[in-house]
Amino acid sequence: MKCKCKGAIIMMTAVLLLAITVGVVGNVRRHEPGQYSDVFGQANFTEVREPLGVTRNTEHGELSVRYIEYINDNFYNRIPFSYQEMHTAVWLVEELLAMGYTWDEIEVQEFAWEDVNQYFTGGEVMDILIGTMNFLFRYSHSPFWNLGMRESRMSQNVVLTVPGESDEMIIVGAHYDTWFAAGASDNASGMALLLESAQRMLEQDNYYTIVYVFFGAEEAGVFGAQYFANSLTAVEHHNIKFMVNADILIEGPVLFYSAGYEAGEREQDMFDRLLAFDANWELGTNSLVDEFENIARRLNNEFDLELEPWHRGIFYVTSDHLAFLPWGHTVITLSGLERLDDWDYEAGINLGARLLEKTRVLHTPRDNFEHINETWPGKMEDNMRGFSIFLEEILLMGSSSRDNDVNGGVNYED
Repeated sequence: MKCKCKGAIIMMTAVLLLAITVGVVGNVRRHEPGQYSDVFGQANFTEVREPLGVTRNTEHGELSVRYIEYINDNFYNRIPFSYQEMHTAVWLVEELLAMGYTWDEIEVQEFAWEDVNQYFTGGEVMDILIGTMNFLFRYSHSPFWNLGMRESRMSQNVVLTVPGESDEMIIVGAHYDTWFAAGASDNASGMALLLESAQRMLEQDNYYTIVYVFFGAEEAGVFGAQYFANSLTAVEHHNIKFMVNADILIEGPVLFYSAGYEAGEREQDMFDRLLAFDANWELGTNSLVDEFENIARRLNNEFDLELEPWHRGIFYVTSDHLAFLPWGHTVITLSGLERLDDWDYEAGINLGARLLEKTRVLHTPRDNFEHINETWPGKMEDNMRGFSIFLEEILLMGSSSRDNDVNGGVNYED
């Protein structure tokens, strides 16, 4: 997720350049050009390990917390278009195979920097991001530092398709790249939520086809999601029921969800204006939003959760769901944030800057498992439990099990 103002973007860029200057990323592995030309070929994934264990009695969120800690400790500095980002994608494929999914269900969608640039029409914020990335590409292998940027300027999305009874699809997305940090909240938390959900779906009967997408290069300007959305056919877009996005789930204790669609005129430069924080958007609502609210209220009562609606957040939380708004899709975003009592949630201005002021975690070295766990004991477990329960209920909408049993046969914790 990125801050929603020019000042915050410039500050992020300054921190980035400072990190380069002092060489804090010198331990990232570097490889020669062409070494990974077939890195995602099936022949490279012949050894399938055991997955993290989960049973019907495993508490929701428990597996997610274990994933966050593992990603935090093993995949630091998942910079967009870097080798470390690629290593993380390889691990994601390995983890999905370990769960029992097959290559018929897994796709690695590779794309180059130049492949996505064509979708942008300009804008001040996008110009800053593109300028920053061009700087990284140019100076990533100097004698003084090694950022591990790929000479091919390639990134990738990891896509898992879980067939359902219907061809209608629910897209569930989370980006896996980060800036110069472990990225426990932004966005190992979203990755972990999707991984736990994917493992639990092996034991469920889902009505809608579920497409999990681990997006690459979000921090560079939502590149992976833009590439994915533009790669879909007209029929595939027609079949999208809605899109769920999970980003920064443990930044604060309130489980915010934002749902709706852009109801105004969708112009060619809409995506660039969304990134630039043009707030003149018309929030649309429909029966899906009503259903999300009904589910949230029920779960708040049954499981003592703190799911809170903030529907205009679809325009103010900068993340992968923005790539789906210009196509007219209904989206629902999940984010664990602080409740800022003196902040106008409808105006939405400077949310990123206010989060930095309040928590000092987003896009800083403090975004790591140990700091979050020690500073806010229990928050990680509570948030991941709540979001895991909520996501599962959303994904199983329309399933026969939900018509007869609100828990769908899942043995939730007491």
